Amino acid sequence: MYVVAHPELIFFFFTFPILGWILHSSLSGTVVLYALYTSLILLLPILTGYSYVIENAYAILIYISLACGYSLTLKNNPKKILTTIIISALLFLLLGFAAFIGGMAGTVTVQQRWEIKDYEVDYVRDQGFSGGALMTYRLKKYGAIPIFIKEVDSKVDNDTTNNCIVTFEYNNVSFNKCK
Repeated sequence: MYVVAHPELIFFFFTFPILGWILHSSLSGTVVLYALYTSLILLLPILTGYSYVIENAYAILIYISLACGYSLTLKNNPKKILTTIIISALLFLLLGFAAFIGGMAGTVTVQQRWEIKDYEVDYVRDQGFSGGALMTYRLKKYGAIPIFIKEVDSKVDNDTTNNCIVTFEYNNVSFNKCK
């Protein structure tokens, strides 16, 4: 789903070997190892279904983890630059193709966003390759620490009566979309 929602970001992952080579050339292995451990620890909330409030935070953390991991693999490689260029070129082709296909798959955009108490409601337009868009309301709940958020419910917008109240099944949360 991430490739469909952000095909242009996936394409830039071909640069992580270049960043890894720069990290290997400029920083000590200990600093790179600490950066890798830190990014891996910050990725742990993904296992619980939570995400960061900052959009694309997981993509950035995965990018840093890949760059640091690649930097550590260059330690015993005598042809560091050549290996980096070849891997980046192959990733450029593979991820470029994935971004091309992802760009044709459709778009997912947030049309409107409401914040209600401990919740956030997104009105999302999911436009596929053809046909009409699927409009949904997605209910997200903030975690105990407000930098985390988790999608807890969604409801397809099939209201033909122009009713302003949207009610979710999760804890009977409702909100007025007309306000």
